[in-house]
Amino acid sequence: MTDKLKFFSQEWCDAALEAVNANEAFRAGLKDPATFTNKMEFGVLGLDGVASHVESNEGKIVSWTPRTFDESEVWMIINGSLKTWQTAAEGREGGEKLLMTGQIKLAKGPVSAAIENAEALNAFLRTWGEIPTDWDV
Repeated sequence: MTDKLKFFSQEWCDAALEAVNANEAFRAGLKDPATFTNKMEFGVLGLDGVASHVESNEGKIVSWTPRTFDESEVWMIINGSLKTWQTAAEGREGGEKLLMTGQIKLAKGPVSAAIENAEALNAFLRTWGEIPTDWDV
């Protein structure tokens, strides 16, 4: 795969789903993988239409799409700038540090869950770096 995939496009989401599910560190970093069943949104600050929805079941990603769910169905909404997501994907900063410094913003959901699952968040975001990404959305 030499072509870059547009960030949060369906093709990018498909590649991300495979990559994250293959990353044992993601599931291992969850506080309780057996109960990690939810719907989350990852959005781009300043670009309202650029977001993806991730659905997990017992710590495994079962669907990843551009924005699909109604906001009332979403357990957690996490936003960051394109630069922040790229920084996390490249492993230059951990997700928990970006969250604590306000570069990643939790718009909905319990902060405690983000903290308890910090290692999973780090692995999740670093996995994005495995996908050839066109960050120019």
